Amino acid sequence: MRYLLGDYTTEGGPGLVAAGPDGLGEPAAVVNPSWVHVGPDAVYTLTETEPGFAAAWRIGEDFALDRAGQGRSTEGNNPCHATVDPSGRWLLVANYGAGDGSGASVAVLPVAEDGTLGEAVDVYRLSGSGPDPDRQSGPHAHQVVCHMSRVLVVDLGSDRIHALDLGEDGKLTPAATTQLEPGFGPRHLAFVGDRAVIAGELANAFAVGAYDDESATFAFEAPVALPSGEAVDYAAMPDIGLDEEAPRPLPAAVVPDPERGLVYITVRGPDQLAVVDPVAGALVRSVPVGAAWPRDAVLTGDGTVLVACQHGGQVTRVDPTGERPPVTEWSVPGVTCVAPLT
Repeated sequence: MRYLLGDYTTEGGPGLVAAGPDGLGEPAAVVNPSWVHVGPDAVYTLTETEPGFAAAWRIGEDFALDRAGQGRSTEGNNPCHATVDPSGRWLLVANYGAGDGSGASVAVLPVAEDGTLGEAVDVYRLSGSGPDPDRQSGPHAHQVVCHMSRVLVVDLGSDRIHALDLGEDGKLTPAATTQLEPGFGPRHLAFVGDRAVIAGELANAFAVGAYDDESATFAFEAPVALPSGEAVDYAAMPDIGLDEEAPRPLPAAVVPDPERGLVYITVRGPDQLAVVDPVAGALVRSVPVGAAWPRDAVLTGDGTVLVACQHGGQVTRVDPTGERPPVTEWSVPGVTCVAPLT
């Protein structure tokens, strides 16, 4: 199995790079490809800058990466998540926005038959704020998900999940909004069966609930705390310009495991992989990921989890049962994303 790795080139990352059992391929020169999405006809990267850009790529022989068509503006700041809708016609991009929330939006970019991107046909701009003055002074779109008949947008800045309708013309219209607890700071969500699990980055917690497509709303149970153990010792790490003060715990990725009926959540700071039972709404256990600042993660065929550890510059393989210690698969500075090639 091979994967595409995204990273921050501003932290020394190589750009978009393929990884497999034989190591790393030749990287493609792209700035801050912090999110990578493998679509049906091409691979898409987001350049997390102000303003942001999206680009399409093709994978050639020996997993060489070639640009496909022209890069496109995402019409917002710091794009951090994207997905191709079920029809394959549109790339939906979550623009996190600037610190004050400006540029926070969801952009719709047309996908041609050959997988290349066109200019955005619509930009749905978010509004609102939350109680955290440092992180919620404005809206911050952190994830965009196509589920059932809706487009769901997770907004960390206003503690909301927006449900949108996507028209045949690529236009987004609001359907409903679910309000979460103030200061929860929702980052990512995932579904296992009829249960939804959402991670609150600012609350260091998760919530489990149900989604109703008719009303386009969620009903969540009370949040449950995630691990908050000792943070990484930055003073012992290579100097990459980070503040050596230990940060508060910050959950990141939410990874479903339908076969086991579980969900895995990476928690930066304590550098743990939390194992959640969505039926019981409980934290089962947490295991160390083996490196600093776990961001994205993906479930593999053998039941282990590959975790992109940004500040440690490693992709580690983690056994969610805790029976085996984590091991490093690849070393990539500033790594943020692990996307499986199917």
